[in-house]
Amino acid sequence: VFKELSRRWKPSLYQGFKKSSKHEALSDIYESIEELKYYREHFLKLS
Repeated sequence: VFKELSRRWKPSLYQGFKKSSKHEALSDIYESIEELKYYREHFLKLS
């Protein structure tokens, strides 16, 4: 959801996070967590 909203509302933010595309289960999980942290910090700006 956050990824799609940032793609539509703030394209520069959407382009700021790049995945490595290893397609291994554990690394995909860690990468998704990092992606959520990125959107939380830059898109949601929760304190």
